[in-house]
Amino acid sequence: MALLLLAASYVLYARRETPHGGTLWGIAYGTLALLLVLLLMFFGVRKRWHKSRLGRLESWCQSHVYLGLLVVGVALCHSGFRFEDRVAAAAFWTMAAVALSGLAGALLYTVVPLLLTRVESGLLPDELGRQVNELAQSMARLASGRSPALQGIARELLAGERPGWLAGWRLLLAPQRALAADARPWARWLREVPAAERTDLEQLLVLSRQRRELFLSLLQQQRYRNLLAVWLFVHVPLSFALLVLLAAHLWGALRYWSP
Repeated sequence: MALLLLAASYVLYARRETPHGGTLWGIAYGTLALLLVLLLMFFGVRKRWHKSRLGRLESWCQSHVYLGLLVVGVALCHSGFRFEDRVAAAAFWTMAAVALSGLAGALLYTVVPLLLTRVESGLLPDELGRQVNELAQSMARLASGRSPALQGIARELLAGERPGWLAGWRLLLAPQRALAADARPWARWLREVPAAERTDLEQLLVLSRQRRELFLSLLQQQRYRNLLAVWLFVHVPLSFALLVLLAAHLWGALRYWSP
């Protein structure tokens, strides 16, 4: 409805005069766009203001998405669909990027919680991590004092699931099937250990399997949480960059404006 009213007002405006940012209508559109941007930025404050009575957070989130798309239309009406000033053009395209990233974030916050419910085992990541470490300690104790072959297998099992450099980013980019792939050389390990330690090897592999299942659950949970974190690293800096560009655009408009 708001977009229809905006379009109708712009049609009336364009029939009366050539649209641009310096007309009375253009200034009105620009003022409205600035107020909408400030209101949208306030959502970050409202989200952390748990004792606030300024409406439900869910309503704020829905309004944040709708108003983020609306402000792009208002900015187009303000400019008259012309961007002859580089700062104004940069501000508009940054605004469009913020709006698109906000829409992507709304989709992520709808889809990711559903994905998390499929992989969560009833344990929080901290508890999963604690159990993974306890199983690793049990594996190390089991291999302690055994043959070098069994100790080497234990080290290989533990090292294969140790996070490496930029583990969070690689986890985000790795295909789902790569997380669950298990290419460990079971047959070779059975040949390497002495016959007297076959039972110890079986216990070690059982512990390793339990640890791997917990570890994969932890990885899948963290994968989705990392996805949300990456979105914030994109959306929030773009929003502050937009504020800077809008301030520069407003300063330039006031400096060179003449009634």
